[in-house]
Parts: sequence; structure tokens; C-alpha cells
Amino acid sequence: MSDTLSLTMPADEGLARQKVRVARASALAATGMAIAKALVGWQTGSLGILSEAAHSAMDLIATLITLFAVRVADRPADSHHHYGHGKVENLSALIETGLLLLTCGWIIYEALERLFWKPAAVEATPIAFAVIVGSILVDLWRSRALTRTAVATGSQALEADALHFRTEIYSSSAVLVGLGAVWASQRWQVPWLAKADALSGILVAAIVLVIGSRLGRRAIDALLDHAPLELVERIRAAIASVPEVAETVTLRTRVSGNRLFVDAVVSIARGTPFETAHQVVSRVEERIREIAPEASIVIHADPSRRPDESLGEAIRVIVSRHAAGAHDIFIHERDGKRCVDLHLEVPGEMSLVEAHAITERIEADLRSEFPRLGPIHTHVDPLKPPRPIETPLAEAMEAIRRRIRLVAAGIPGVQDCSSISVRQVRHGFWVVCRCTMDARLSMREAHELGLELAARARREIPGVDQVTVHAEPGPGPTPSGLP
Repeated sequence: MSDTLSLTMPADEGLARQKVRVARASALAATGMAIAKALVGWQTGSLGILSEAAHSAMDLIATLITLFAVRVADRPADSHHHYGHGKVENLSALIETGLLLLTCGWIIYEALERLFWKPAAVEATPIAFAVIVGSILVDLWRSRALTRTAVATGSQALEADALHFRTEIYSSSAVLVGLGAVWASQRWQVPWLAKADALSGILVAAIVLVIGSRLGRRAIDALLDHAPLELVERIRAAIASVPEVAETVTLRTRVSGNRLFVDAVVSIARGTPFETAHQVVSRVEERIREIAPEASIVIHADPSRRPDESLGEAIRVIVSRHAAGAHDIFIHERDGKRCVDLHLEVPGEMSLVEAHAITERIEADLRSEFPRLGPIHTHVDPLKPPRPIETPLAEAMEAIRRRIRLVAAGIPGVQDCSSISVRQVRHGFWVVCRCTMDARLSMREAHELGLELAARARREIPGVDQVTVHAEPGPGPTPSGLP
């Protein structure tokens, strides 16, 4: 059974009942075959048949364990078992494997005794042949029924049972050959053929040892949370196919019964809005479910710095870790190094010591990411408490537009301020205005005029919290070198 199939099939109520029904039928069949083989083996003295009886007895015990396991494994998760009870099936498969190995040890020991030290007479009777042939037919039916249900439900315990009965078909066939050789030795007086019964017992044990060890290894892997590597690589490729994911930082999987659990940490560009990041995580889950539809998935988004992230974007991200916000971020170059001037926004009731500590942490983070950064000048502004608006919103916004025009008209160099947008934010109003300025001004001079307009507007106009100024060249001589 493939890893994907055994890890992704659902275990709903109908399938759970089917698992119990098949396990119960298997237990009844194992009981009948163990009794029949034991009686015939004792009557004929055949080690092959006795080994088959012991094998069937062990299978009966294993089947009873399986019946218990499939009843418990489908219980939902509870306060003591957060991942459900699926590992009961893995434990059941391991116990069944241990019982098979004990049986094999006894068969091999008895066979060596008969071959070299204590020869035993074996009687090949018609009833012995009939019991073995009947056993093969019953095991063939049980193996097919259990395999179908194991595939449908992803049950490792039922798969273990099916494996047991496939090995019984092979071992019963070996015993049948051994009985035939014993019958031939008695009919045609060929003494060495009488040892075929003991040899068939050893062959049965060898078959069970090889196949049982494989099942035991799988059960141990599941109990120790061994990751299905092929499936993990497919999941990793599915995550990488989401464009917004920079990389998969960690990916862990564990299997409990027929249920797969996936725990992944993916890297997403920092500064990504929360809602967008949530959508990216949802797309990652969808890609994983294309491979494992019934998996339980937990995705954690880890912020990472984009290779093309600008210094301005980095400043805003770093400031958001420590302060309420920032405005008037000015990046300029001096002596071959980039310098930063910015205004931080912190609660007004914060102490000066706390505010200073925040500026130091922000500066340390900036220098950690940009070691060659020049001087950083930080001005701390207290967040303004929300001001009650006593006039209707539309009237208040129009009044702000009029006052902005008056403030702009009082600043030399600002020629016009006609395009003004006013938006209500948490602490007041945010004004975005487009001002035409003397074309002969340098970029630095134009920026300083914008800062002056913003500062005067916040100081003189009630309710104004933030001001963004876009400067455009107005009438006047165009500086040389510019079109």
C-alpha cells in the first residue's frame, strides 16, 4: 500500500464499522483454523502442520488485538490525546510482528531438533491434506477482504492482519509440499524425503521472518514519527509553488494511524498586510491538500526581508515593531553615506526614558540591517488623542481644506495648494495636498517647504494629525539642465 494512499484516506463512521466487521470475521476464521490445524497436527505428528497451528494461534491473538485496535483508533481526539488515537493501530501492528517472530523462533528450533537430533515420525493422511488446502482457501479469502478494507480506511492494523494471512498462504503451500514429500517417502521408501516436513517448517519461518520484519519496521517508524520522505518532498515542492512564499523554513510531518499531520513554517515578505499573509497561508494549505486531502495542517508565516526591499520600506517595518508609527521619513546622502531623519509617534503618556529607549532600539535594528548607514536623527512626536468632532464630517473636512490653503498662502515659495484630500483616521484627519512651488527651488528646499506646511497645519488646524505634501514645479524659470 503506497504512503500517499495509506495517509490520506478518511476514516468516517461507515468505514470504521467496516473495519470492525472485517476484523471480527477474521478472528472467527482464525479460531476455526487454529483448532483444526492443532488437532490434525497432533494426530499426524507433522511439524509443518503444528507450526501452521501455532501460526494460526498467534494470528488469532493478533487478530483480537487488531479488533481492539480498530475500535480504539477511530475515537476522536480528546483533552488527553490531542492527535487522536491512531497510533494504537501502529502499536497493534508491532505487537503482532513480535508474536510472529516468537512463533518463528519456536518453529526453527523444533525443525532443527527433528533434522539432527530427534527424528519424528510423520503421518501424511488425507485429512491433513484437506485441512491445509482448506486453510489456503480461507486465508486467501481473508487476505483479500482485509486488504480491500485496509486500502479503503488506511488502517495499518488491518494491513498487518492481511499480511499475516498472505504469509499463511505461502507457509501452508510449503507445508503442503512437505506433506507430499512425506507421503512420497512412505509410498516409495525414500527415507530422506521424510525430512521435507521439518524443512517446510523452516521455510515457513523464513517467509514469516522476512515479511514480518518489514511490517515491524513500518510500525516502529510510525511510532517514532518517522517522516515519509517521498511525501515530504512532494509537500515541500507544493509549498514552493506558491509565488509569495520565499522559502520553506521548516517542514515536519507525523503519522498517527491513518492520519497525516503537517506542520510548516513558510517565509513571507515582511510588511505584507495581515490579510494578504493569511491568503498566502490559505493557498499553501490548498496546495498541500492536493497531495494529502485529509491531512491536519498547521502553517506559520515567518516574516523575511525581500532582496529588493528599499531603505524606506525597511524603516517603516522596523519602526512598526517598537512604535505606533512614523512620518516625515527623509533619506539623504552625506559624505557617501545614507542618512535618515524621521519622526516617531509614541503614546503621549509614555515617559521620556521609555521613548528614548525605543529610539535606541530602532536605531540598533537599522544599523544591524544596514551597517554602512550614516547618522540617524529621530524626533519623537506624541500621539494626539482623538478629538471629538462637533460639526458634521463633510463640513469639518471642507473647513480643513480652507485652512490648509490659507496656511500654504502664508509660506513664501508655495504658489498654489488647490488639490487637497482629507481622510478621517484614528486620531483625527490625514491631509494629502498637491502644491506647486517655484521651479527654481532645489529638491531640498522644496522638501523643507513641505515640512513647514505640514508642521504649521498640525499646529494651527484642530483635528489635523498627518499631512503629506506632494511638490510640483510651478510657473517661473526652469532650472538649467532640466527640460
